Order: sequence, then structure tokens, then C-alpha cells
Amino acid sequence: MKITGVKTNIFSSQHKNAKRNWLIVRIQTDEGLEGIGEASMLSHDPMVQNLIQQWSESYLIGKDPLSGQVHWTRLHQDNSGRGGRLFSTALSGIDIALWDLRGKILDTPVYKLLGGPYKEKIRVYANGWYTNPGSPEMNAKEAKKVISMGYSALKFDPFGREAHVTISNEEAQLAEDRVAAVREAVGPYVDILVDVHARFNVYTAIGLARRLEKYNPFWFEEPVSQENVSEMKQVRDRISIPVATGERLYLKYPFFELVKNEAVDILQPDICNAGGITELQKIGAFAEAQHIMMAPHNTNSAIGTVASIHLCAAMPNFLIQEYHAEFYEPHYFEVISGLPRQENGMVDLPTGPGLGIEVDDELLERYPYVPLPMSARGI
Repeated sequence: MKITGVKTNIFSSQHKNAKRNWLIVRIQTDEGLEGIGEASMLSHDPMVQNLIQQWSESYLIGKDPLSGQVHWTRLHQDNSGRGGRLFSTALSGIDIALWDLRGKILDTPVYKLLGGPYKEKIRVYANGWYTNPGSPEMNAKEAKKVISMGYSALKFDPFGREAHVTISNEEAQLAEDRVAAVREAVGPYVDILVDVHARFNVYTAIGLARRLEKYNPFWFEEPVSQENVSEMKQVRDRISIPVATGERLYLKYPFFELVKNEAVDILQPDICNAGGITELQKIGAFAEAQHIMMAPHNTNSAIGTVASIHLCAAMPNFLIQEYHAEFYEPHYFEVISGLPRQENGMVDLPTGPGLGIEVDDELLERYPYVPLPMSARGI
């Protein structure tokens, strides 16, 4: 069997805080099978699209689809553009599609190809549910609705949109009031995940974390720049909330630095940006050696979400998976079918060979790519 073609499509949707474009990668073979992947960067998607087409023409066509690790390595090592988000996102989309194709060829779900599931259900947390910036009362009301949907964990950024590097006393108090209101609304047993979006310096991040400790956050995400390992370690060493980071890191190398320097408790690589299933499996393995947990970031379409679910099922150090799906427009579940729906804060493993998903081409055409200004991409 040989690869005969690579197609890409982009479709769009939105939730309360953001609009999204998602890039679908489709690898075809001479025996009529198709592997589906995702290479969504949330911006500049046509650039990713062009790179994937270049790679397909210069390398992938004519290759054996079962040699996925070889193709990953060749594309990584033999390309002069190695590194960076654009490069790793294109590589991720191809890798995910090849895993899906491999599963279809072997008539086996991807999680079994990865070694089999440790869990029959995957815990997920809600994101995309809240108004930002919203009043404490508004966020509390929204949080109650999320819990009524069955979730046992939810994430939000209580710091508004303006604070950067430092924060005023007034804004810090408002952020604390939002967290306090959400905690009161959901009760003591629901997990609240606090996202900072890498905006603050060390002393500001530490001060904010200490203010929030009494509300028992599940984690403190990206308190400082994800690229500055020493700053991340300083924060982790001085607060009692677990530190999570990784959504804006690409390929295994920066994750290894975080692990080696004991700068983080939870890693959050994005399967559509950090190198795909192949690379995230390696990141999870060296994280496991330091008892660091994996909680993949996920603002992706149903394709990336399902790919993450397969991977998480096969990871012994999996913690929890991000799940925006129910807060997007309804066609999120219709353009791509096969994504398990959340029930009681959990999702079942997908069924069927490969990733277990299908694309509705007719619906795909109804929601085309939409150029987005920075303000529309959201957080």
C-alpha cells in the first residue's frame, strides 16, 4: 500500500470567548483508505496548509503509510525549517492522519496500537463556558450551568484581558472575587483550574497564587512565560498549587527541560501543535519517569480531541483532558462525527478502527475558513 495524495480543508466555529478555524489533513492511499488528522494553529492556517502540501509533494507521495515513525523523523530532520509552531503543527497533522490510517489498515483503534487503554473512560474538564471579562456573579451563574451539565472540573482565566506582567490591586481583588464566587457556586468537590495565560512576572504570579490558595485550585496554569524554565521553577517552588504548562511549547525538547529542572507538576502539550501522537507519547514517557502528570491542551476540532482521547487512554500518567466541544456551535459535532459526548465529567473511548471519526464533506463546505483578527481568536 502506498500514499497517493494529501488533501487539506479548513472549517470554522465559535464559542463564548473565541472564533476558531480548524485545519483537517487527509492522507489517501492506492487502496482507497483515508487517514484523517488535524493541524490547527488558531492563526495563519493557510501557511500550515501550504507547508503540508509542499511536504506531500516532495516526500510523502509513494511512501508506505505504516512507516509513521520514519516519516516523522525524516520530515523533522531533513527539513531546513525545523522547529517553531508552524513547522510542528504541520508535522502534527500529518502524524495524526498517519495514526488514523494505520488503525484503519489494521482494523484496530489507535489506543490499542499505543499499547491498550489504562482506562475505559477519560475524565474531561470544561473550557469555553465563561464570559471574559465577566463579573463574579456572572461567572458564578455560568459555572453552575456547567456543573448542571455533568462536569466535575472547569477551567477559567479570572484575570480579565488587560493585565500583563503585573496587575493592579483592584484587578487582583476582582480576580480573587471571581474565583471565590465560582468556588461558592460549585461547592467544595468540583475542581477549579485557574489559567493565567503566561502573562505575569514571578513575584506577581506568586502573589496571585497565594491569594487563591484558600479556594483550592486544581492547578495554576502558565503563571509565567512557558519558555523561561527558571521563572517557572521559582513559582513552582514558592506556591502550594500544582503548576501546569505546555500549550505553547513545541516538540519534546522544551518539555524535557521543564522535567529535568523540576519546574512543573503537569505538562500540557497540544496534540495538534507539539508533534502529534508520536511526539506526545515520548513526552508522556519521560514525564512519567519524574511522576509528572499529563493533561493535554485542547482547543481543537473533534479530530484533535479524539486523537487526544486515544493517547490519554494509553498513558499511565494521564490526569485530565480539556474539552471545549459542548460550548461551540452545534455543527462542531456534525462536521466531524465520532467524538464521544461528555457524561458526568467523563467520555467513553471512541469506537471503530483508527481514530473512529468521519468527515461530512457537504457540511464542511458550509462553514469555510474565516480570517480572524487577533481580538477574535480569544483565550
